[in-house]
Amino acid sequence: MIGLDMILQPVRSDLEQFEHHFDRLLHSDIPLADQVVQYIARYRGKRLRPILTFLCARLHGKANSTTLQSGIVVELLHTATLVHDDVVDDSDRRRGMPTVNNMWNNKISVLVGDYLFSKTLTALVELQDSEALTIFSQTAQEITEGELLQIERANDFDLAQQTYFELIEKKTASLFCASCELGTLSVDGLPENRRRMREFGKSLGLAFQIQDDVLDYIGDRDKLGKPTGNDIRENKITLPLIHAFSRAEEGEKQSILDLFRSGKITDIEVERVVDFARRLGGVDYARRVAADFAQSAKRLLQAYPPSDNRETLERLVDFAILREK
Repeated sequence: MIGLDMILQPVRSDLEQFEHHFDRLLHSDIPLADQVVQYIARYRGKRLRPILTFLCARLHGKANSTTLQSGIVVELLHTATLVHDDVVDDSDRRRGMPTVNNMWNNKISVLVGDYLFSKTLTALVELQDSEALTIFSQTAQEITEGELLQIERANDFDLAQQTYFELIEKKTASLFCASCELGTLSVDGLPENRRRMREFGKSLGLAFQIQDDVLDYIGDRDKLGKPTGNDIRENKITLPLIHAFSRAEEGEKQSILDLFRSGKITDIEVERVVDFARRLGGVDYARRVAADFAQSAKRLLQAYPPSDNRETLERLVDFAILREK
C-alpha cells in the first residue's frame, strides 16, 4: 500500500505552511499553558482534517489564506476535543505518549482543552464568514452530543448498531464533514458542491472510525502506538462486537456480556472477546461496512473530472480503510 507521505505530495507545501502557523498559534505567554500545549504539539497525528480542507479547496479552485485559516480551525477544535476526551475516558496514553491528564491532572487538562477551544474561536472570528461560523457551531454541537450520548450509553453493552453509527457520526465523522465543507467554502460557495463534499466527509469519516475500531481487535500494538483491545478494556462496544452478538447463541453472548458488566476485563479475557468477535465474523463484517462507506465517498468524487486532486482524495479514502495504524 502507498504510504500517507506519498499520497500527500500535492499538498506538502500547504501542510508546511499550516504547521508553521499552527505551532505559532499554540504559543502562550502563561508558562504552564505553554508547557502543556507544546507537549500536545509533540504528539501530533496524521493531520487528516486540515489535509482534507486543503484537498477539497484544491478540488474546486486554488487554496488560499482562507483555506489555511479553515484548516487551523478544524485542527484546533480536533485537538481540544482530544484533550477533553482523554479526561472523560480516563485515558492514560495517546499516540504512544502519556496523555495530558496523565502527565498533569484532570483539572489542567480541562482548562487546557478550554484554552484550545478559545484559540479555535479566535481563529474562527478571523475568517469573518457567517457560513463558516454556522458550520463550526453545528460541528461543535454534534461532537458534544456524541460525547453525552456515549456517556448515556456507557453501560448499554448490548448496543444497537444504529446507535453505534449515530455515535461515530457525531464524534468522528462530523469533523470530517466540517473539514471538507470549510475547504470547499474557502474557494467555492456553491451550495451543491458544499453539500456533496460534506457527504464525502461523512462517508470518509465513518469508514475511518470503523477501521479504527477494527484495528483495536486485529492491529499491531507497535504500529498503533497503543495497546490493542483498548476499547474492550474500557468497556466500549464497537461494530465488530455488535455484529458478533447478533450472530452468537444466547448463552455465549450472555457470557461475553457478563464480562463487560463485571467492570474489569483482564488481558486473558480481552483475548477471549477478540476471538469471539473474529470467530463470529464481526471483524470481517466491520471491514465490509468500512469498505462500503469508502465506496460511497469515492462515488461522490465521480462528479468531478479526473485530476491530481481527485486522485489524491481517492487514495486518501483507500488509506482510511487499508491503514494499519
